[in-house]
Amino acid sequence: MFVLSEIQDTISVHPSSFGQPSLVSISDQINIKYANKILVDVGLCISLFDILSCSEGKVRFGDGFLYHHVTFRLVVFRPFTQEVLTGKIKSSDESGIRITLGFFDDVYVPAHLIPKPCAFDHQERAWFWLYEARTEQIAADPLLSQQEERMYLDNGETVRFTVESDAFYDGEPGPGGGKEGGTGGAGGTGGDGQSAGLHHNQHTAKETKPHYSITASIAGSGLGLVSWWTGAEVAGGEAGEYGEQGQGEYAAEEMDQQVYEEEEQQY
Repeated sequence: MFVLSEIQDTISVHPSSFGQPSLVSISDQINIKYANKILVDVGLCISLFDILSCSEGKVRFGDGFLYHHVTFRLVVFRPFTQEVLTGKIKSSDESGIRITLGFFDDVYVPAHLIPKPCAFDHQERAWFWLYEARTEQIAADPLLSQQEERMYLDNGETVRFTVESDAFYDGEPGPGGGKEGGTGGAGGTGGDGQSAGLHHNQHTAKETKPHYSITASIAGSGLGLVSWWTGAEVAGGEAGEYGEQGQGEYAAEEMDQQVYEEEEQQY
């Protein structure tokens, strides 16, 4: 889920920070510039991990800032394909389900990746799944089912999903017109001299696309609401425990019978 991505960038330090150790002021500026920002084709930047190299600062005429050419590594959120994650349902509509991880809200489960048979209940504003459809007619149209048969995926419920794919959208230039690049991580590409967009981890209402989004699936064994499978896991654990206990009792009875037969032979 979290990877390290190597970045090369020119970092500026304000004169008010000259009293601090250079690495401290440079680290602060890197976090200010990158933390909670989306780097196109790299992922969601979380924080600075370490600094690999740093040049001596140079002052440009007219502004008094110190400019350092820095190579550093960032902790980046970019899960790999088929990775299993858990989050909470944020909202639902006819097209699918939106999931939040707390720090990242753009995980989408399209309708065709919800377990079948399923349907969207417009009154409840939530999707539901039928574990077993009573008739073929209900399987074809789950909205014909009874309310008590439906297993709803309500807002706020904890859900387990797999990552199917991710996508970046570089709609407009990001803040800080420097060139950033990244290597390593889950398919991150780039390097010194390659331009990449840097965007905030939020998109306004006017924007139709998030700068980084994940397509997920809950159509599989063990996926979907965590509460669906909790009872099965407990039951499975108890069955295993009772099974071991039963085997132990059987072995003890067999041993007692063997000892009894040996004592009879001696007499």
